[in-house]
Amino acid sequence: MRKNKSFLFSIILCFLLTIKTSVILVSTQDQQCLGQTSFNTYSTFNKNRLLLLSYLPSNVTAQNNFFYNASLGQDRDRIYALAMCIPSTKTNDCSNCVKTTSDGLIKNCPNNTEAFHWLGSQNTLCFVRYSTRSFIGSPDMDPRQILPNATDVRSSITDFEGIWQDLMLRMVDSASSKYYEAEITPLTSTSSVDTMMIYTVMQCTSDISNADCNTCLRNSVGDYQNCCRGKQGGLVTRPNCIFRWEFYPFYGAFRNTPSPAKKEDSSTVKIVAPTLVVAFLLLLAVVGYVFYLRRRKKKNKDVLRETYQELDIDALSSLKFEFRVVQAATSDFSEKNKLGEGGFGPVYKGKLQNGQEIAVKRLALRSGQGEEEFKNEVLLLSKLQHRNLVKLLGFCLKGEERLLIYEFVPNSSLDHFIFEEVAKQDHTLKASWSTRFNIIENIARGILYLHEDSRLKIIHRDLKPSNILLDYQMNPKISDFGMARLFESDDQTQGITTSRVMGTYGYMAPEYIAQGRFSVKTDVYSYGVMVLEIICGQKNNTFQPSGVAFHAWTNWRGERALDIVDSVITENISRNEMMKCINIGLLCVQESVKRRPNMNSVIKWLKSNSVTLPVPSTPAYVVHSDSGEASHVSQVNVSITELEPR
Repeated sequence: MRKNKSFLFSIILCFLLTIKTSVILVSTQDQQCLGQTSFNTYSTFNKNRLLLLSYLPSNVTAQNNFFYNASLGQDRDRIYALAMCIPSTKTNDCSNCVKTTSDGLIKNCPNNTEAFHWLGSQNTLCFVRYSTRSFIGSPDMDPRQILPNATDVRSSITDFEGIWQDLMLRMVDSASSKYYEAEITPLTSTSSVDTMMIYTVMQCTSDISNADCNTCLRNSVGDYQNCCRGKQGGLVTRPNCIFRWEFYPFYGAFRNTPSPAKKEDSSTVKIVAPTLVVAFLLLLAVVGYVFYLRRRKKKNKDVLRETYQELDIDALSSLKFEFRVVQAATSDFSEKNKLGEGGFGPVYKGKLQNGQEIAVKRLALRSGQGEEEFKNEVLLLSKLQHRNLVKLLGFCLKGEERLLIYEFVPNSSLDHFIFEEVAKQDHTLKASWSTRFNIIENIARGILYLHEDSRLKIIHRDLKPSNILLDYQMNPKISDFGMARLFESDDQTQGITTSRVMGTYGYMAPEYIAQGRFSVKTDVYSYGVMVLEIICGQKNNTFQPSGVAFHAWTNWRGERALDIVDSVITENISRNEMMKCINIGLLCVQESVKRRPNMNSVIKWLKSNSVTLPVPSTPAYVVHSDSGEASHVSQVNVSITELEPR
């Protein structure tokens, strides 16, 4: 196996060496480490710093504009952070860049209370900054950094200065209004028919005003002219803006930027063509080796592959609905039939010609739930049958329309039942503890079925009250399997996502947010948050500063656990049963993954009145963004080596 790895490494190295790239990778010495002081590695401030920086890669890519800022901690231990990427960046490239930059700041600014770094590569440009002071919205012109190229511009380029200055003035005006601009401008050489291109990128952090962005970029262009006039490219950085120009593309910023036609020199073609042939052959060798490795693992994955072949969506003809049938059932998706709307799109109530009531999820064209999530839900729910899982009746595909048709569940979702004031003021069956205990127990049964009892071993990954539907008898049904993942074998119980971390903050386990690691314990964590919410009658983000888990934990340690019980529960309740549920909820949200129970243990504890439960330890830590959201992100005792990417 060691020889195989060495062989693969040699092939990849040779492949990379055949490709000529022009990239500025800003070195570690170019990181701006400010506010040097001495703080203990295990101090609260440093823990907050590590936690907040580990939180950035997954959160910046969750934003449409790839810009994210947040803060963590109180008083002297509070830290502010910001992360961003250029708009044209691919999600994985942005996340990896922010991760690399954050790790670099931790390594190279170990005792600094403030630091920032612009990191550029062939694929992207990203920026990370942290400080003990709130810098959001406050423009900083210093410290600045100017990095010119060593080569001079060729004298044969006609009217270079005039074209360059006109371009920069135009770029500053455009970038300051949009916070980002990338442009290609041609230059003509008098000595040949070759047309050269000026590639330019300007970007500001979008928290400052347009006027401040304009000032920052103008100063940077002026700094470059004063320092490096006549040089063939360069870079100027400040805490709030970056300016770079070259005679070649960089940062992956020009993929979608139109460029004038450019004639290739024949000598260049003669050199490049053999290089591409060699690179192609090496690539084929790498692909062949990868297939070889996959064939060795084929035996362990046959069951999973056969399952997907069996569940191919094209073969599920019995579940296909005609669009006109669904359209008629919902009165052409009328507003009066609209049950609600989430990030995926609206849900409508309908009635088929045979009188059966249905619920129709109509996926929005630009929702976060795309083709893969749609197919995932159809494939999984078509084979899952359990009283505590919502039943999929069918699906519909027509053009860009993607419809999922479910059984109609009349009492809406759990979040309406436990959070909305109208429901809480209705002192009927809805507010009773017996109903809530039944919901707690049956959600656990549904999750246990997914983890252990179904033919497919599944992690849901998005358990939350809005995905728990309630039928006529207030029995819970787990819904929304768009993000669910199959185990590859019966003995596999964990994995790591290779794409963007998706879910709902507040219900996502810290190891999933910070490292992309998911397992059955990921769902257990989400379940624990829901249990505590059902008992408290409050959302996870309503208690400051640390969420519902810490609210329950604080009262538990102070022997006031029953003080968290929702005040609308008026009937006599079993003190032991209530304490047991609080205990179970706290066991499920422990920061230690190993100490969280599995769902089989949870079911046994809920059914027994005599078993002694373990004592819960500290819940997972919480980060608050500046928008006011509260989210569990990572364990308190984080070390630098644990800060792995998604």
